[in-house]
Amino acid sequence: MASPAASRLSNAFMTRWVKKPFPGMALVVLGAMLVGGVFSRPLQPASVVVALGLVALAVMIQRAMARHLADEVVDGGDHLLVRSDGIEEKVMLRDVAAIRRGFGHNPERLILTLRRPGRLGDTIAFIPTGTRWFPYVEHPLAYELRTRAQLLRLHP
Repeated sequence: MASPAASRLSNAFMTRWVKKPFPGMALVVLGAMLVGGVFSRPLQPASVVVALGLVALAVMIQRAMARHLADEVVDGGDHLLVRSDGIEEKVMLRDVAAIRRGFGHNPERLILTLRRPGRLGDTIAFIPTGTRWFPYVEHPLAYELRTRAQLLRLHP
């Protein structure tokens, strides 16, 4: 469990939004297109095929983009407490090999690459707290975590 002074690093609201309602709303819109194509007169088979293809594509994109996001990341000083899909894992900061920003994602996400894979795999991705207006520079949280990880590796 996290210490009382622990702080949340991940944006739980945005993570839930990206994982649940947003894809559902997209599928509803595509489903409406499918129903419209089926009930149009004369029947347009091409529109039904296109709508089915778009639904399949949306499901694949959703799985690729959001399935791996951690539900919650809490800073515990020398470790991070990561919760994802019912799994809770304590990740020591000294075991973080690299921290990078997920390029081309909105909302922005940070991706931690681990030296040794754990129960959640060898990478942990999460949406950091706060809003940044100029996302073309390194995220301050990435810089802070990288610096702390390097210090912990040098001075265990």
